[in-house]
Amino acid sequence: MKQRLLTAALLALLLQGCQVPEPTAAADPAAPTSTATTTAAPEPAPPATPAAQRPALPQGACEKTEDGFSTFLEAIVADPALRAAYSAPYVEERDLRDPSKPVDRPGEPFRLVLIDSRWSYDEPDKQPEQLARVKLELKPDGERMRAEFIRAEFSPDEEVVRTVGTPEAYVFDYTQQCWQLTQHLR
Repeated sequence: MKQRLLTAALLALLLQGCQVPEPTAAADPAAPTSTATTTAAPEPAPPATPAAQRPALPQGACEKTEDGFSTFLEAIVADPALRAAYSAPYVEERDLRDPSKPVDRPGEPFRLVLIDSRWSYDEPDKQPEQLARVKLELKPDGERMRAEFIRAEFSPDEEVVRTVGTPEAYVFDYTQQCWQLTQHLR
């Protein structure tokens, strides 16, 4: 019985060794290539930011769930390098009331920040203790997640007393197996 297994394994190894490998340009760049005998299929265009080249996120941050998105949002808020890696090359500025309308206005810095586990409105010229807190609502929409926020005053038991200013939102699309910031609505 053992002899049969050994013979079969040896035969399989010998047959693998007899197969001629297909030539590749990388194996011998000086070798002539024949376009008549082989036709190469066109390679798909690489994505703008390949997922393999993006920095790692906390476990579960790329899940297409509200919990996964919350983990993702906390990570990109805390680290500007992560935010840049998981943002579209151009974050579109659009109208909050009608997101189908692009708006011609200069982009703003990312406004959400976490201070002592509370969402706040980031203003670069202010100290962290001076920043207004925000009411944040996450709204899933298929392959998108919309993070709506507005500055607000809170009661001691964390209830919104009143909102201040105009609302804004960030839109994230689920692409390349993770979330990507694509739009700023205001």
